[in-house]
Amino acid sequence: MVILCDTREQKNEHILSAFEKAGLQYQKKALKTGDYSFMIRACPELGFAYDTYFTDEIVIEKKNSLSELASNFASASDDGERIFKEFNRMINVERAYLVIESDSIDGIFEHKYRSEFNPDSFIRTLITWQARNYMHIYFCKKENTARMIYELCKNCLDAKILK
Repeated sequence: MVILCDTREQKNEHILSAFEKAGLQYQKKALKTGDYSFMIRACPELGFAYDTYFTDEIVIEKKNSLSELASNFASASDDGERIFKEFNRMINVERAYLVIESDSIDGIFEHKYRSEFNPDSFIRTLITWQARNYMHIYFCKKENTARMIYELCKNCLDAKILK
């Protein structure tokens, strides 16, 4: 398994470093949706006659914090609704995940983020997109993000090949 990292993803040195430390293969590639996915290199003995991409089966969007996500939501109309266009592209993906580093859901209710975005609007927007996309939302410590990305990809792969 090779984890794909979107070339536009910023602030992911800690993730790439953790992949390297764990001996996990990754490749930087422009992804049409999300920040992470995976592929399997050609391996005929395992049934993969050619490089097989799972970018339609799994998409992981990562946010560095609630502050980043709140800022994305609050400025959606200013930047052409970029975050919502990203979420819309995730609708047809089998497994869509949003991983938020360094915070918890309680941070929304307690307004522990750097944005004037109203906590009620924030949680309602997040829940609406979660329901619309069947998107799973995970919060994790920054030091565990690489492991979370790996585990989500591995689970998807297992589900595909162990059918």
